[in-house]
Amino acid sequence: MMEAAVVAASEAIGDDVMSLFSALTIAVNGLGAQSAAIGNVSDNLANTQTVGYKRVDTRFEQLVTNSNSNVNDPGGVRATPKYQNSLQGNLVQSQISTSIAITGAGFFAVRPGVVGADGLTSFSETNFYTRRGDFQLNKDGFLVNGAGFFLTGYEVEDDVVNTASSDPIQISALLDNPVETSTVTYSANLPSGKAAGFATSPSTIQIFDRLGNARDLTFTWTKVGTTSQNNWNLSVSVPGGAGGASSDYTATVRFNFDESGANAGTLNSYSSSLSTAGIVGGTGYTVTDPGTTGSDAEISFALDFAGSGAQTVAINFGEYQTATGVTQFAADNVSVTSFTQNGIPRGSFQSLEIDENGFVVLNYDNGRSRTFYQIPIVQFNAPDALQRSDGGAFEVTVASGNARFGLPGTVGAGSIVGNSLEGSNVDIADEFTKMIQSQRIYSANARTITTTNQMLEEVINIVR
Repeated sequence: MMEAAVVAASEAIGDDVMSLFSALTIAVNGLGAQSAAIGNVSDNLANTQTVGYKRVDTRFEQLVTNSNSNVNDPGGVRATPKYQNSLQGNLVQSQISTSIAITGAGFFAVRPGVVGADGLTSFSETNFYTRRGDFQLNKDGFLVNGAGFFLTGYEVEDDVVNTASSDPIQISALLDNPVETSTVTYSANLPSGKAAGFATSPSTIQIFDRLGNARDLTFTWTKVGTTSQNNWNLSVSVPGGAGGASSDYTATVRFNFDESGANAGTLNSYSSSLSTAGIVGGTGYTVTDPGTTGSDAEISFALDFAGSGAQTVAINFGEYQTATGVTQFAADNVSVTSFTQNGIPRGSFQSLEIDENGFVVLNYDNGRSRTFYQIPIVQFNAPDALQRSDGGAFEVTVASGNARFGLPGTVGAGSIVGNSLEGSNVDIADEFTKMIQSQRIYSANARTITTTNQMLEEVINIVR
C-alpha cells in the first residue's frame, strides 16, 4: 500500500511539474508577444512625422494545445502585425506645387529607378505603391519622392489621355512653341458726321509670326467722299521689322455704313479695288462678300515675313448690318472696344501644378498652360494585405489582390489634393496607451515566471 501511495504521489508531482514548466513556457511566450507589441509601438512613434507612414498595430491570437470539456492545456499567445495601410492620415499644406496627397482610397503608382554608367535612368516593369506624395522634379525632369521612388502617370496628348500604360512622369517640354497669328478680331465705333480727310488715331496690336516674333499691326481709318456718303478707308499696315524682313505691308479697304433705317450706323458693304502695296502676290487679300444680315465681315491677308515663311491673317470686323464689330455713331474720334489676336509668342517653363483630377499642368511665361500627364489612383480589394517595403512603399501580394488603375474620383478612388502632403496616421496618445498596457502585461508575465519558479522550488523541497 505504501508503495502504491508513493507512486501515486510521484505521478501527481510529475504532472504538477509539467504544468509548472508549461506555465513558464507560456509566460515566456507572453513576454515575447508584448515585446513585439512594444516594438510596433516604438516603430509607430519613431515615424510620427514620416510622410505617408501607415502605422502597425498588434493582433494577439490564443494558442491551445489541447482543449475539451475536462481538460484545457494552454498553449500561450502569438503576436502578429495588424497593418493599417488603408487608414487615412491628416493632410497638411505644402508650399511645393509638386507635393500631392490622396483624400480617400487608393495609392500612387511608383517605380524605383537606377542610374546607369551613361547617366540615364532606367526602370523595372514592377510597380510599387505609396501614399508618400512629397514629389519634386529632379535634374532629369522626373517627379521623385523623398524615398527615391518615381511617380508614374498616363500621357496626355492633344487633351486625349492614353490609359494603355502608366509610365514615369518626365517633364521635358521646358519651352512652349510659338503659335502664329491667324485671326484678329476688331470692334470699334467710328465717329459719324466727319468731313472728308478726317483720320482717326492709329490703333496698334502685336501679332506673331511662325517664329514667335512680334509684329505691330496698325489700323488707321480715313473718311472719304462727302459727309453723307459714310465711306471710310481702312489702312492696314504691318512693318517688316528688322533682321531681314522682306518689306513693309500695307493694304487699304473701303467700307460703307448704312445712313438710315433700322440698320443705320452699321457696316453695309466694302470695296476691294483699293491698293495692296507689299501684299504677297500683288493681289494680297480677300474680303468676305457681304451677304444677308448677320454674315461675317472679314478680310484675309497673306503675309510673308523673311525667315518665318508665309502666313494668312484673317481680320474679323463683326457682322454686316448688325450693331456688332465696327459701327458708325456720333463721337469725337474712334473708340476701340476690342482688338485681339490668337497668336502666342514662344514661352519658357514657369511653374508646374497638379489638380484634383491628377492632371499635371505646365504653365509658361507666355500665359499658356499645357497638360502632359494624368496621375492614376490604384486600388486593391485588401490594401491592408500589401507587402511593406522601405520608404513607405508597398508591393502586391496574393492576399491584397491585383492592382486596379483608375482615374481620381472615379469608381471609389480618392481625389488628389495639390500643394498638400498626407502625414502619418499614428495617434500618439493611442500609442502611449498601448505602451502602458504592454508594459503592465509584460510585468505580469514576468511575475508569472517568478511565481512559477517559487512553486518549482517548493516541489523540489518536497522531493528532498
